[in-house]
Amino acid sequence: MPDVPPCDLLLVAGDICPDRVQGTVAMFQPELQQAWFDRMIRPWFSSAPARYRVATWGNHDFCGERCDFSADAPSNADPGALVIGVDELVQIPRGGGAPALSVWTTPWSAAFGDWAFMKSAGELAAVYAQIPANIDILVTHQPPYGYGDVISDLSGDTMHVGSRELLAAIERVRPRLVVCGHIHGGHGRYQHDGIPICNVSVVDERYRNVHEPTVIDL
Repeated sequence: MPDVPPCDLLLVAGDICPDRVQGTVAMFQPELQQAWFDRMIRPWFSSAPARYRVATWGNHDFCGERCDFSADAPSNADPGALVIGVDELVQIPRGGGAPALSVWTTPWSAAFGDWAFMKSAGELAAVYAQIPANIDILVTHQPPYGYGDVISDLSGDTMHVGSRELLAAIERVRPRLVVCGHIHGGHGRYQHDGIPICNVSVVDERYRNVHEPTVIDL
């Protein structure tokens, strides 16, 4: 796990868990992946020098789709503890009479292969229609179309694989910041119509830890 610098808010945009745990593919025994999460990831979140911790799942996280994490939902988690949202709003206190920082979390990716948290384009449009306007931060696993979403096929040709439905939702909602991951080679900072978009993946396509956590001043 990467070392986290001191921060007010730690955001994780999915793909938290490995595909195999104890030699078993996680999609077949997600409870083993959940046990790994409890053993390895919870202590990492707890020890991170952050005041608040918010995450969503990704397509590798079968345990998040198939096991019970209701205690970590925004409505149940203790303030300052890990909050894991699935199409939910998380309110982060700011103190001093300032309004809370609003964070919307969504774990989905466009359907491909046999992974977790997959939806068709039509289903994604319906999910993203739930995102309320005037939120501060949108944490989504997949990137919007055209931003941190380029992959290469076997012939070396490149293509954009981000979500057009998500991009339309961003244009409607106009958050102050979008945080995503999913496309490991898309790490970096982008901007769409004045809205910052950060692909914060810390690994490359071979799952090597090659990037430091992205530090964002908002």
